[in-house]
Amino acid sequence: MSRLIAILVGILVLLVAVVVAVPLLVPTSVYKERIVSLVKAQTGRDLAIGGDVGLSFFPRLAVKVENVSLSNAAWAKDRDMATMGEMRAALKIMPLLHGDVQIDSFVLVDPVIHLEVKADGTPNWQFDGGKPAAQPAAPATSEKSASGATLRQVSLGDVSIKNGSATYRNQKTGASLAFEKVNLDLALPSLDDPFSADGSLVWNNEELSFDLSAARPRALTEGGETPFEFALKSSKINATYKGSIRPLDGAQFAGGVKLDVGSVRNLAAWLGNALPAGNGFGPLAIEGKASGGGNTYSFNEAKIALDGMNATGSLAVDTGGQKPFVKGKLAVDRIDTNVYLENSDSGSSSTSVGNSGSGSGTDQGWSNEPIDLSGLRAANADFTFSTRELYVKKIKIGESALALKLNNGVMTVDLTKLALYDGTGNGKLTLDGSQRAAQATAAFSISGVSAEPLLTDAADFKRLEGKTALSFAVQTAGQSQRAMVQNLGGKGDVKFTNGAIKGVNIAQLARNVLQGSVTGWQSGGSQDTDFSELGGTFTIDKGILTNNDLQMLSPLIRLAGAGTVDLPNRTLNYHLTPKLAATLEGQGGAADTKGLEIPLIIEGPWSAPHFRPDLQSMLKNPQATIDQVKGLKGEGGKELLKGLLGGSKAGTSGETGTGDTSGTDAGKTEEKPKPADQLKKLFGG
Repeated sequence: MSRLIAILVGILVLLVAVVVAVPLLVPTSVYKERIVSLVKAQTGRDLAIGGDVGLSFFPRLAVKVENVSLSNAAWAKDRDMATMGEMRAALKIMPLLHGDVQIDSFVLVDPVIHLEVKADGTPNWQFDGGKPAAQPAAPATSEKSASGATLRQVSLGDVSIKNGSATYRNQKTGASLAFEKVNLDLALPSLDDPFSADGSLVWNNEELSFDLSAARPRALTEGGETPFEFALKSSKINATYKGSIRPLDGAQFAGGVKLDVGSVRNLAAWLGNALPAGNGFGPLAIEGKASGGGNTYSFNEAKIALDGMNATGSLAVDTGGQKPFVKGKLAVDRIDTNVYLENSDSGSSSTSVGNSGSGSGTDQGWSNEPIDLSGLRAANADFTFSTRELYVKKIKIGESALALKLNNGVMTVDLTKLALYDGTGNGKLTLDGSQRAAQATAAFSISGVSAEPLLTDAADFKRLEGKTALSFAVQTAGQSQRAMVQNLGGKGDVKFTNGAIKGVNIAQLARNVLQGSVTGWQSGGSQDTDFSELGGTFTIDKGILTNNDLQMLSPLIRLAGAGTVDLPNRTLNYHLTPKLAATLEGQGGAADTKGLEIPLIIEGPWSAPHFRPDLQSMLKNPQATIDQVKGLKGEGGKELLKGLLGGSKAGTSGETGTGDTSGTDAGKTEEKPKPADQLKKLFGG
């Protein structure tokens, strides 16, 4: 027995000696030539080994090569498909006999890989050595292979990439990627111990670092689920995931996700999808419980913060289509649309309505800066919102509920609940960014709204107060604010109740106009004109608002009017007929209310309009004006009638006096003045 053992030991020593000695006795050129020829036969590419080749077989299979390159396809841009400064690999032999794979080391130093796709779709990793024959579907097997061997364990020692780089070009789609300074370290003591990886790379001049870990690697090899953590860090984006993952048989995950982006705008530009110029799409933070797989992701208990707006609720994202689709139900503390409108800094270049006295009538208020709604094409969306505050330009909307849909660049906002300046309402707004020129439509109905703050915020108009009922439907299109105003069209109606025209006493204005034309709202004095009702209907065509039924009811004055408002040029052309009431009776709007009608024309820039009497209208029927004066009660009507009739006392019916006629004018008959001449004199004609 001892002799047999001695013989076996001797044979083993001899085998070991041969395994160790052979690599020392065989020239390295033999290895190189053999390896080069094998690669050529299998790939049709040229393999070049410019450095030494080191090879050993015991106690581990180890290889080391330096300055290696593999030629590229003839049509590719780069000469070599892959190069590396050094490759070291070592595999323990004895554990293989037990079904264990123990990799002592696998290190790539300065690897450079160029991947490219030809215009016809051919990739450069498809080699000329021939496509492998299609293999029949392999039957399901257990861990035991056909040879009966069982893969029991895998362990990794020093596995790393040092200072690598890679490029990808697609001539068919135009896509291009380049990664530099790629460093990676892997650690896997065994399939039953946690696996970890960490590394970094530079892409698009930005360094990204990452690390991940899987608690049960064996489950991954068996198609099971394992606890998994991942973290990505950079100056543009930071993301973490902590949960579970199943990468095989339809990848799935479920866990907690956090995403922090310093600027969505900067991130989009870095990713090569720059957003239009503007102030929106700044800081973004997302936190929630995520689940899903493939291209579909859902978030429950989501917390989202974007541009200072905060939301909670549920969210789902599908990236499988031509553009992302986002669906959610969110409760938002505030929505500020101004941050997404280019040059939304209100009032920076416009003249405030009612505050300017230039009277130039020039269009200083509408901007020619391009309006770009192309950002609406970036994604499709279906949101249901509730919010405590909503800002559109200067307009402030209170607690409201809305449904927002975004489809191929068209955003529709349906306001189902609207709290607006002490009133309520509903409406629908559509912004179309699918075309070169922005398009918009709006239809709203509101009631009980306080007019003064709304008009101040909407149009910087501060001369009207009262409760408002308003409905309108408008549409427009254009590439700038001015163009959209010029193309505005639609119709509506408005009614103000129990209010006042501030800073304008229409009765005093009428009296001032009797003395001649005047300019500016200040012509009506500083007092207000109270009214019980003011309103009418209107149409808009190419930016021109037309109203033919304006009516105001007030204790001492009635007002009817018709005319146009030129929105593009910010001017008025209006014909008003104030009626100075003879009595406080009839405020309810009786048609037979007696009083003196004084037709007025208002024209010019709406910031400083020009008021003048419509003398031509009054001269068409001067006797009617005199008859109106006769109907006035009190001394005021008598005095005005005296002026119109040339000094005769009202109520004398044209009789002459019976006094002494012995003077120089005795016997002369006084000529009665013509009403038309008296009207001209009264109005400075």
